[in-house]
Amino acid sequence: MDSILNFCAQKSKLLILRGNGLGLICLVITAGILVAGLWPFNFRPENKVKWLHDQNGVEFYGLSIIYSTIPLFQHSNFPLESATTIPSFQSSTIPVRSFSIELCLQSSTETSSYIGHIFSFLDDHGSEIFFIGQWRSHLLLGKGIHGKSTYREIGIRDILRKGERRFVTITSGADGTNIYVDGILLKSSPKFHLFSTNEKPSGRILLGNSPKGSENWTGNLLSLAIYDHVLTGEEVSRHSQSEGSKEEGLIARYFFDENSGTVAHDSLGNHHLTIPPRFKVLKKTILVPPWKDFSFTRSYLLDIVTNILGFIPFGFFFSAYLRMRKPRSNLQLLLISILFAGCMSLSIELIQVYLPTRNSQLTDVITNIFGTGIGVGIFFKIARRKP
Repeated sequence: MDSILNFCAQKSKLLILRGNGLGLICLVITAGILVAGLWPFNFRPENKVKWLHDQNGVEFYGLSIIYSTIPLFQHSNFPLESATTIPSFQSSTIPVRSFSIELCLQSSTETSSYIGHIFSFLDDHGSEIFFIGQWRSHLLLGKGIHGKSTYREIGIRDILRKGERRFVTITSGADGTNIYVDGILLKSSPKFHLFSTNEKPSGRILLGNSPKGSENWTGNLLSLAIYDHVLTGEEVSRHSQSEGSKEEGLIARYFFDENSGTVAHDSLGNHHLTIPPRFKVLKKTILVPPWKDFSFTRSYLLDIVTNILGFIPFGFFFSAYLRMRKPRSNLQLLLISILFAGCMSLSIELIQVYLPTRNSQLTDVITNIFGTGIGVGIFFKIARRKP
């Protein structure tokens, strides 16, 4: 270890004598950081949705999105006053809306790094009230917790295997939430409800991704139907065998039989879906704090390590360059280096707001500054040693 530090000390002193070379190294490192932070510089990426030609449906095969622009309940018979009620923990009751959704789908992958969002129901602010998603081969139903960034979830294991076609029905009302697969009830949760009075559903729906645009699902969506009541087991079984009947309480139905164009039409004629040619993010986040985006996953931890290691060389060579240009105390070198690195990292994160393929996170700024501090500390350690 001592031999390595002595070698680095000799090289660092040689670089100090060669100010132009040291400045060039700083420029190269800075340019590399900017490129890595903003790559692939695509401000208008392709929306990776395409029509299926051998059958009705749409394929999601990458960063993709389909969404509604007209509130789903604007023309439907889903008024607030028709909500049923369930007993609360107090003596009063909590109104709960009745709701059913049917999806015929076919998964293409079984990713484990995040939950791919198949269907999302949004509130007035564009946040998810609930979503239907896939993690590995598992079906998940996630319900947002009012006022918090976390959610509750229920699910069924190993029913979304790659290439297998499934007819999924989810019903929710006063008796809780049920999940059917191919007409068979596989999950019943009496205390899990999709809607309650403290929420204001806008009726906007989102397919193939989350509002943040970072949790895309890959697979084929073949049909979609939404009802304003709880379907019975008999109705679910019948629908799984034969789709297409127009029943009372049907809010919207999509057969995805257009085979071309930028609109998926509601067969009832009210709530058409938009398929934009370019991918867009419906709810872009700016400098998400660590306590909101933290996840104990391999990809998240790898991202933290990469951000720290990427700025260590910058901290080392930039502090060496500052020392070469003008004698300064160690504290001054540390503060200037951290300030410069923080401004550069913050600028990258703010530019990422306009890049649909990137996420703006405060965690990146913090880890970049930490990496810079480590690099400056290494320089101090080596500068004190004599060859």
